[in-house]
Amino acid sequence: MTAWLARTAPLLLAFCAVAGGSPRDELEEEWLRQDGGMPKDVSAADYRARCLARRAARLKGVADFARRWAYCRHYVMGGSHYAYTEALSDAQNERTFLAIGSSLCLAEYQPDGLWRETVLLESKEGCFRDVDVSPDGTRLLYSFKASDRGDDFHLYEYDLARKTSRQLNSTRCMQIVDCWWTEVSNLYRCEADGSNIRRITFDQVHDNYPALTQDGRVLYTRWEYNDRSQMYPQPLFGMNVDGTSQRAVYGGNSWFPTTLIHARAVPDTSMFFGIATGHHSLQPGELMRFDLREGCEEAAGAWQLAPLRRAKAVRIDAYGQGGRMAAYPYPVNEREVVLAYLPEGWRRNKQGRPMYRDHRAPFGLYWTDVDGGYELLVTRRGKVPCGRPVPVRVRKLANRPSVRPDESLKTGTFAIQNVYEGVAMKGVPKGIVKSLRAVSIDYRPAGIGWNSNGGPGGGGLSCTAPALGQGTWGVKRVLGEVPVAEDGSVFFEAPARTPIYFMLLDEKGRMVQSMRSWTMLQPGENASCIGCHEPPGRTPDFRASRTSGAKPLLLCRPDGVPPAEAKGFSFMREIQPILDRRCVACHSPAANTNICDLTSAPARDERSKRQWTRSYVALTHARQNREKTVWSGNPDHQMLNWISSGSVPTPHPPLTRGSRTSRLLSEKLDKGHAKGITDAELRLFSCWIDLGVPFCGDYEEANLWDDADRARWKTCVEKRRRDCCR
Repeated sequence: MTAWLARTAPLLLAFCAVAGGSPRDELEEEWLRQDGGMPKDVSAADYRARCLARRAARLKGVADFARRWAYCRHYVMGGSHYAYTEALSDAQNERTFLAIGSSLCLAEYQPDGLWRETVLLESKEGCFRDVDVSPDGTRLLYSFKASDRGDDFHLYEYDLARKTSRQLNSTRCMQIVDCWWTEVSNLYRCEADGSNIRRITFDQVHDNYPALTQDGRVLYTRWEYNDRSQMYPQPLFGMNVDGTSQRAVYGGNSWFPTTLIHARAVPDTSMFFGIATGHHSLQPGELMRFDLREGCEEAAGAWQLAPLRRAKAVRIDAYGQGGRMAAYPYPVNEREVVLAYLPEGWRRNKQGRPMYRDHRAPFGLYWTDVDGGYELLVTRRGKVPCGRPVPVRVRKLANRPSVRPDESLKTGTFAIQNVYEGVAMKGVPKGIVKSLRAVSIDYRPAGIGWNSNGGPGGGGLSCTAPALGQGTWGVKRVLGEVPVAEDGSVFFEAPARTPIYFMLLDEKGRMVQSMRSWTMLQPGENASCIGCHEPPGRTPDFRASRTSGAKPLLLCRPDGVPPAEAKGFSFMREIQPILDRRCVACHSPAANTNICDLTSAPARDERSKRQWTRSYVALTHARQNREKTVWSGNPDHQMLNWISSGSVPTPHPPLTRGSRTSRLLSEKLDKGHAKGITDAELRLFSCWIDLGVPFCGDYEEANLWDDADRARWKTCVEKRRRDCCR
């Protein structure tokens, strides 16, 4: 411990209660706030007696549940977006760190007043966060960053009996948000001693606040957007502790809740408590209860509290930012939680508006129930805000087997019972789908240049953009295709530890429906589903399927040949050669100035720091902004009609977007407009449209970077190779 303290000089140890003001006075202030003042015709003594009796009754369940709670005091988490909390010392852009003091604490139940607070570890310049308790109740796990610029968050363990700490491992961030320049957090697992660190999610942007359930699964928030807007899909996901069976739990295809975070399951029920909050918000929001028996999208299973009532689905960016504010609920049962709470709501500025960026808001540790009663547990006076309360108690977890994937294996399998099942394929007659295309997504290690996306799902920028505005968010690699059986079933092998999404194709290789999310396999995993967004609670039944007992198919090119290593889809490599062979003789300034230019002549995009081509600009019906610095395409133009990166979070109706509806194909190319064009070339055109009109096959292609940009890119790529992808 001595050596560890020497490395983190601001850290101080203290094992005594922290004094501050009269506990009775602070409790009376809270009672008066809750009751709206002292009732008339009641003496002060009688009022105090009533409040103490009410408090004892309210807290009986908590006392029976756990008499000691661990928590942290730290600034209120979040930045311009709820997930921006990494605060890396070498952050590329936004940093959210406040050196206002922080501590790792323990609160012990007191029947007649505030709970006794013991400060276990304290720092004036650093930050403690993310505390949790080992199943046997003897150790605390927490994150700590010793200083703003001199350290990053690392994982530590605190032994409650020995009062000692040790560092287990270090930060593994090196991936950038698609719509900003902030580093991304994904999920890793390691042994209890910190060894054998292994990445288990390979997601586009942030994974937040994993929490273990009684049955041995992990709940976490996954912010995602693939061929849809970044504003609303911040759903709750679940997986096994070994990283297998990753799938949406609530809100995967919803406008509401805008963001669902800090979820904790209620043991022995189908319920969980969570915080419904905003997109461009700090993390606190509205405390809600969810019941998965009633649904898993929009407000189907959502309940608002105080009083307990059905929630209404709304479309609000800054959701849950009015009234009482809540964070980090820990269920005692299906009616009571202990949480970080701000009953008076955000402080207001001189104009009377809520201060939604109030990082110092005095969140306290509270008890509350679904009817809206609340009791202060730990003093707020002169203290840093509270966060992440967890009970120090023995937890009985289900003996769920944890499989350590065989790292020597590079693949797993997917089995789909019937692609026609589910809301995303509603109304599609059997027989249209002939094949399934698997596409992987590459994510950027750094942000260089940007353009803009926008649409019904919201607007935002795209950094290190692989396409012009409204095009795909990420570089995409076509892994191959497999045939779909007549009964809609398909069973195939795919690479592990890779984000993959699926497209369903007709006989011409044109899109019937696209996933607009992604999934992944652990090495050797056998994953399965019923169809395209099937109802919750159902499990696949392959007994009558053509895939039953069959060997998995291999992803192949449309001609049936297994592809070599899949490269990112590049317009210059795949589409421009077709234009040069079939189109440029007529579609060029030299031939005719009255028709679109399909040559590879450059079209500079200064803000994106990309050099597109005139052909790419013409086919996407792109327009420049007023300053002539950036190109933005028109996804709704019927010549292509691709799925916009600003589209809605809910499933698109099938057969309404993409190459199957493209007039370029149906009215031009299918009818011989480009003399000699082959079926293979038409399939490439279709694939390009359905991928969201990518231009770049990797993030370095067609760049207009300067020396500083290239140096920054190289540094981030090397850091990712060293730390991130193990």
